[in-house]
Amino acid sequence: MPIRTLAAAAVFIAVSPVAAQIDPELKTPYLWRVVLKTRPHPLLSAAFRDQLRRDLSAALQPALGNLGTVEVIDLAELPRDRWDPLWQQFDDKGFDALTAPRDLTGAKTHFLRIDYQDGQFNLQARQHDGFTGLASPVVRKQSVRAPELVGRTAGLMLDRDFGLAGTVEPVLGKSDEVAVLIRGGQLGSLERFVNPGDVFAVAEVRKTDRPAPPPLRTATGKIIAPPVGSVPPAGLTSTVRPYTFLRVSEVGRDGTLRCTPLSVYKNPIPGGGKIVGYRCLKLGTVESPLTVRLVSADPASQKAIGLVSIRATEAGFMAPPNARDTLELRDGLFRSVRPLAHVACITVTIGPTQNKLFAVPVLGPDPVPLPFEIDPKAEERAAFERAALAVIGRAVDANNAQAICFEATGKLIDKLKNAEALARARGGFQAADAADKAIVDELNRLKEQAAASPDAPRLFAVIDQKLASLRKHNAELAGHIKKLEQVVALENDPKVIARQVQADALSARITILLSRGEVDEAINAYDQLVTLLPDNPEVKTKRDQLKAAWTPKSSEHAKARDYLLKTWPAVSTIPDFKDSLPTISSAVEECIKQGDQYTLRKLLSIFSGAAVKLNELVAPLDSAIEADRKLTADATKVGEAMAALEIKITEFLATKKD
Repeated sequence: MPIRTLAAAAVFIAVSPVAAQIDPELKTPYLWRVVLKTRPHPLLSAAFRDQLRRDLSAALQPALGNLGTVEVIDLAELPRDRWDPLWQQFDDKGFDALTAPRDLTGAKTHFLRIDYQDGQFNLQARQHDGFTGLASPVVRKQSVRAPELVGRTAGLMLDRDFGLAGTVEPVLGKSDEVAVLIRGGQLGSLERFVNPGDVFAVAEVRKTDRPAPPPLRTATGKIIAPPVGSVPPAGLTSTVRPYTFLRVSEVGRDGTLRCTPLSVYKNPIPGGGKIVGYRCLKLGTVESPLTVRLVSADPASQKAIGLVSIRATEAGFMAPPNARDTLELRDGLFRSVRPLAHVACITVTIGPTQNKLFAVPVLGPDPVPLPFEIDPKAEERAAFERAALAVIGRAVDANNAQAICFEATGKLIDKLKNAEALARARGGFQAADAADKAIVDELNRLKEQAAASPDAPRLFAVIDQKLASLRKHNAELAGHIKKLEQVVALENDPKVIARQVQADALSARITILLSRGEVDEAINAYDQLVTLLPDNPEVKTKRDQLKAAWTPKSSEHAKARDYLLKTWPAVSTIPDFKDSLPTISSAVEECIKQGDQYTLRKLLSIFSGAAVKLNELVAPLDSAIEADRKLTADATKVGEAMAALEIKITEFLATKKD
C-alpha cells in the first residue's frame, strides 16, 4: 500500500466529538494566580518581592481586563499550612508536579521561580490550568542582570502562556470541524488572546465520585465558582488526549472558535465510557524549525534509525508529499529544512509499510522526543508501562508528602503552635486523600489496558502497595488530628490550666513521633512531660520502658540500626543503591530478629524519600544509550527489592503494638 494511502487511513476522517455534558462557563471570569517562589538571597528581599508583586499585577491585570482577576502570591509570606495542595506539591517536587492528574478547581496557577546566581536573576515559569487540568508544555526560562527588569521580563513570560481555556463541542453537519466555547468568552473581546492558526491542547474530562472542590474566591472575596450554600456537583478530573490538537480556523464574536482537529486517531474526540466532555487550552506556540529525537528502549530500534525517514508539515497528515517537508538526519537528530508554524503533523516511516503519526505543537527549536519502536506491540507495551510508572511516581510522591506532613506537624507541636499543627495535619490528610482517589482513577484506566504488557500485574501490585501505605498512614494521621482537636479545644477553654494543655500537646507529639520511629525525639518529649508532671509515675515508667526498648540488644543490632538510619539514607547513585541491597536486607532481618519496631518504622519514612530520590535519578536517563538502559534496569531491581522489604517490614509491624 502506498505510504500516502496509509497515512490517510490512519488520521481522522469521521470526527464525531462528544457533545459537552459540562458547563462551558461562558460568563465565568478567570482567577489567575501567580505563585512566587524565591531562593533565599539578600537581593531577593521582602522589599524586592513586594515590588515584583506590584509590577506583575500592573502588567497582567490590565492585559487580562474583563476576563478575570490576577492575584500574586508570595510563598515566603504565607505559612505552609495555608498553602493550596498544588503549591505544596510544587514546592516539594518542582515543575514536574504540575503534570499529575488532579481534580479540577477552575483556577489558573502560574508558578514563577526566581533565584540569583553569577550576577543574574534567573526566572522560570510554568502554568497549571485548573479548568482543563493541563499544564503549559514547557518551562519558560529567562535571565536578566538588572533588578528593575525582573518584573517586566516575568510579566512577558507569564503573559505568553496565559492560555485561553474552552469546552469542545461538535459542529452540526461538519465531520472535520469542532467548536470551542471559550471560558469567559462572553465577558469581553478575545482579539488579543487568540488568532486563526493558534493551537489548543485537548483534555478528556471525567466525573469522579467526589464532590467538586469548594468555591474559589479572589483576595477581595469575589466568588469565582458557584455561590456558597449550593449543592456541590460531582467533581471533575482530566487527562491529556495525547497527540491531539485543535487549530483555530475562525474566531467568533460570541466567544466561540471554529477549529480543525489534528490527531493521530481516526476519531480524535470520541464519546462513550466515563468521558463527559472535552476541554482545551491554548498553547504558546511559535513559528520555528523543528528538531525530532526518536526514543526507544529497544536497541534494535536505535540501530535502525538510519532506515527511518521523517516528514513534517503544518498542512495536515493528508497533505501531498513535498521535499521541503522531509527532515534531515544529523548527529542522531532529525531537523526540518524550514520553519513550521504552530503545529507539526509528523509521519515517521520505516520500510514500505510501517508508518507512525504524531501531532506536536511547535514550541521552539529544542528537540521533541518521540517514542519509536520497530514492533507495534512493543510500542504499545512501552506506552502502557510509561503510564504505569508515572502513576507509581505519583504514589511515591504522595507518600513522601505525607511523611513531610508528619514531620512538620510534630515540629509545630514542639513549638507549642498546636492550632497551626492541627491545620497542617488536616491539610496533609486532605491532600493524601485526594491523591489516593486520583491515583485510583488512574489505576482503573490502566487496568482497562492491562493486556498491553505482561508486567501489568507487577506494576499494579506496586501501585496497590503504595496506596495501602498511604491509607495506613492517613488513618494514623486521622487519629492524630482527633487528639490535636482535643488539645486545641482545651487550649481555648479558659477553665483549663496551661500545664494540662501543654501536657496533652506533648502526649500528642509523642504519639506522632513513635508512629514514625523518632525515638530520640520521643524520649526528649517524655523528659519534658516528666518535668511538667513530676507526680505522675505512669509517665516516668513509660519513658523508662521506651529507653529500655530502644537500647541495642547486641553489637550486631547496633550496627544494623546505624546502617539503616545513618549510612543508607546517604546513598545517592543507582550503583550505590544496587550495591546496598544485601546489606540493607541483612540489617532489616537483624532488626526484625531483635523486635526493633521503631528502627523499622523510621526506615519506612526514609523509604519514601529514597523512592523519590531513585525516581529523580532515573528521570534524566536516555533509553537510546546502552549504559543508561542498564542503569534503568538496575533502578527497577532496586525498586522491586525496596518494595519487597517494605512489605516484610509492614507485616512485621502489624504484629506489634504502637
